Amino acid sequence: MSTVREVHSLDASDIGRQWEREMAVRVMTAYVAHELNHPLGTIINLTNILARRLADPVVRAKDISHHIQNIKAEAIRATSVIRNMRMLTEHKPPSHESLNLIDVCHDTIARMRPIARAKQIRIRFEIRTALVRVRGVKELLETALYNLVINSIAALEDENTASRLVTVRILARDPTYTAIQVLDNGIGIPGSIRDKVFEPFVTTRPDGSGLGLAIAGDIIRLHHGRVIHQRRRTGTCMEMMLPQE
Repeated sequence: MSTVREVHSLDASDIGRQWEREMAVRVMTAYVAHELNHPLGTIINLTNILARRLADPVVRAKDISHHIQNIKAEAIRATSVIRNMRMLTEHKPPSHESLNLIDVCHDTIARMRPIARAKQIRIRFEIRTALVRVRGVKELLETALYNLVINSIAALEDENTASRLVTVRILARDPTYTAIQVLDNGIGIPGSIRDKVFEPFVTTRPDGSGLGLAIAGDIIRLHHGRVIHQRRRTGTCMEMMLPQE
């Protein structure tokens, strides 16, 4: 009888490991698809804009050059997605460098403004501390912030408020951590998912993947930080806290 139980135990263990591998592949595939969607979507939009500019009677080289540079930047960003997502799912320690969070926020917001403008949403940037240096991977932190901001933009899409606003704010939470907050005056997080918003595939939106916040959470944990959310009187505050350099 003991031999039978041993075999059953080994079988269960093998099944468990197989399930974990399959889940890891599923999450990895979903992460890559989710992240590639951002630069590829931007490339399509920029290409459409460029085509319209080229059809104008007067074509300015400066405008064309600007759009080409943006397309190139998004293409380069797309090539880095697989490397960065492998780093996340395989929990490989990244090679950290000294970063200024103001640069992380500026570059991310610059990518977000055309999306926000198309949806008549303003993005405001605030700096409330001089402690803005951390160690990390700039591309990954920009990805985390991008996903927090795009989540706030989605929360505002169906709102009829007079001023639809997303605020990105840098502040020092305590002597060892600097935080980047993303605040919106949108619909807020439904109570049914409030405790699991950073888990993969959790969403209440019919068109949502439930991956953006999960990816942001994984990135911040890889940087030895933590990510939290708070209810506001109207809307939500997402906050990523990173150890100061």
